[in-house]
Parts: sequence; structure tokens; C-alpha cells
Amino acid sequence: MPPWWERLIILATLIAVGLLVYWEIFDLEPAVDTALSIVDFALCGLFVVDFAMRFQRARGFRWRFFRRHWIDLLGAIPFAGPLRAARFVRVLRILRLVALARRVVRRLQLPLLPTATFAYTFLVAAGVWLGAALLFFELERGHNENVHEIGDALWWSMTTLSTVGYGDLYPVTPGGRVVAVITMVVGVGVLGTLAATIATAFFEVRERGLFGFGRLRMRHHLLLLGWNDRSPIVVAEMKRDPRHAGRAIVVLADLERSPMEGIDFVRGLPSRAEDQQRAGAPAAAAALVFARDPRDARSDHETALTAMTFRRRNPDAVLAAELVDHENREHLDAAQCDAVVDGGVLTAEILVRAVRDAGVVRLLERLVKDDAGLPGLRRIEVGEHVGSSWRDTARVLLDRGVTAIAVIRDDEVVLTPDAAMKLQKSDELYVLGKSS
Repeated sequence: MPPWWERLIILATLIAVGLLVYWEIFDLEPAVDTALSIVDFALCGLFVVDFAMRFQRARGFRWRFFRRHWIDLLGAIPFAGPLRAARFVRVLRILRLVALARRVVRRLQLPLLPTATFAYTFLVAAGVWLGAALLFFELERGHNENVHEIGDALWWSMTTLSTVGYGDLYPVTPGGRVVAVITMVVGVGVLGTLAATIATAFFEVRERGLFGFGRLRMRHHLLLLGWNDRSPIVVAEMKRDPRHAGRAIVVLADLERSPMEGIDFVRGLPSRAEDQQRAGAPAAAAALVFARDPRDARSDHETALTAMTFRRRNPDAVLAAELVDHENREHLDAAQCDAVVDGGVLTAEILVRAVRDAGVVRLLERLVKDDAGLPGLRRIEVGEHVGSSWRDTARVLLDRGVTAIAVIRDDEVVLTPDAAMKLQKSDELYVLGKSS
């Protein structure tokens, strides 16, 4: 059947269930009762048409279809006028409620839900509770002085299911006692199964998170693609950076379990598109690709593949990658990385400077750290300074407690620019100051 028809039948079924419950609970004015009866007739006609269409489509399997779905015809029986006064029809109304609930379960395709077992168990428990209450109310009303409204029956059904009753309400009719016995027996199994299902669901959620078998649905998170011995340090720095406060950190790596606490873990290959989808790559705010082995230059090829896969799924996020061999840089540039961290070259340069000026190492460490309350190196928007000279911009920023350090223009770093240089909208302005 077409999707719009399926949605129409689901809506009609939910309305029919609501009408059934509304009729049972409230004493309606004649005009309201007539209006609802007309709606009920129309819904039942729609259900008959739906059953006939599905029966017609089941060519060669019509008898099997009828044996499996005959109860759906109960959902097409209207209850209007004198029919509602009949005792048998009152019981049939409950069977109709079961049929409508079955229709909702089938139409919503609950097996596609991740918690299908819980959904089915909950529906069974709710169905037993409501069914027992309605049967008790129909059989005891007018014979039991303690049963005045449907709320009394709902209370009796809940206490009987969970504790075999408190004694404040009990059946006095033979039919009511039969319902009570069945409710007691069934209640133990249904509630026990429901409790076990809930406990299992919580355990499965924990296990999926620990072993990375789930699919994350989040936005604006930090995505770490891959994992090596430097990754824990990066995670610690990200958590310490106030600019990332409150932002979730997701790790996608080919590991057996989550490498550390305080992160969301997805197990898979960082370069595989399907696994990146499970880690929420299209909605990530930024991504960092780690080298599989920082001591193996061949890792750069996998890093480039991972970066290209991510960039195809998320063209707007900031993307940084770790480079092992500087000769492979062109591959990461081709992957449209916003930043490529060449650890080998940086380490060599710092070691050379350290021999000559030992304080350079401490200075660089301080510049790249961003501890709370202390100034750090960061990028700011040019904004109001577009068209201003470097001298004027530096003076304005200095009055605000921020020191202008450099400008990146057309991928070229300009340290201590000429005082008369005019800032452009496309420039990246780097300053030393406290994060705001």
C-alpha cells in the first residue's frame, strides 16, 4: 500500500481507539454521542475498505491472509445506537480494542525500532492492564457497590497485576472473579518480563556504548578519527580548552572497547564511510585524524583516505590531520585539510631552537596551551577591523588586553606585519589574550 494510505490508516486507528476509550469513560450528551457515532461509522468504513484492498492484493494467499488478519475485522464493527446496550457487544468492544492495538503495532512496524522487544512487552502489559480494567468495569458495574467509575477499575487492575490486590476492591460477580484469577496469573509473568526487558535494555545500552556498536545521533561534536598514543593527551587538552566546554568528544577507532572514560566511542574503521556515518560525521563541528602509527610513514596514506572520506560527508567542518612524513603532505592538502600537523618537522625545529635558546621550548608550550584564566594564542574574526591598518588594529586590541601577533593571508603567515598594512575580510587574525 502507498505510504500516504498507511499513514491515514494509522491516524484513523488511533482516533478509533480514542473514541472507544472516550465512550467507555464518559456519559455523553445525545448530540455528542450522535456526532461520535457518525465518525465511528466513517472510520469503520475506512477499515473495511483497507481490509478488502489488502485481501484483494493477497492473490494466491487469501485464505492464509484471512486466517492471520480476521481479527482486524473486529476493528471495523461500529458501536452505535442500541448495539452499545447489548452485554455481548460490550465484551466485543474490548476485543475490538485489542484488534485496533494489533493494527497499530503492525502499521508502525515496531520490529524496526531498536527497542522492539521492550515496545512489544510494554504494549502487552498495557493491554493486559486496560483489558482487565475494562472487563472488570463491564462485569462489576451495577453489581459491585465499590465500583463507580472506570478509574476504580483501572486502580483494581493495576493493584491486581502487581500485588494481587489490596483488598479495597474485589469482584463480586462470577465473571469478575474469573477475570481476577486470569489477571493475577498473567500479571506475574507480564510484569516480570517487563522488568527483565527494561534491565536488559539498560545493560545493552551500556554495552553498546562501551564496545562501540551503537549509532550516535548528535550535532556539533568533536570527532577524533583513529587512536594512537598521543590521543589521550589531545582529549585532555580539548576538555581543558574553554572554547570546547560542553562539546561532546566522539572517537571512531578500530579498538575492542572505549579507550578512556568521558568520551563517546564508535568501533569501526576511521576511513570507512559507513562507520563515519555512525559516528555522526556529517554533523560534527570539527574532526581530527590521527596517524595509525606515528612511526610509520605509510600511515599517511590511510590518514589521507580518512580525511577525504570525512570531507565528502562534511564539507564545512574544521578538519585537521596528523602527518608522519612531510613528503606525503600533498596527499593531505588534496584531502582539503584545514590544518596539517607535521610532528616530525616541528619536533626537529624545536630541538634545534632549544639548543640555541632553551626558553623557546617553554615559550611555545605556553603559547599553545589554553589554561583557564591565562592568555593563549587564538584566532579572532577581523570584523570591525576590516580596512584598518595593522598599527591601528594592534592599538585597539591592546587597549582591550589582547596582543595582535600575526595575520594569515592567502595561506601565507605574516608575522609582525608592516604597520601600514590594511586588513582584509578574508584575513585570519591571530592574537595572544584570554579567551572570551
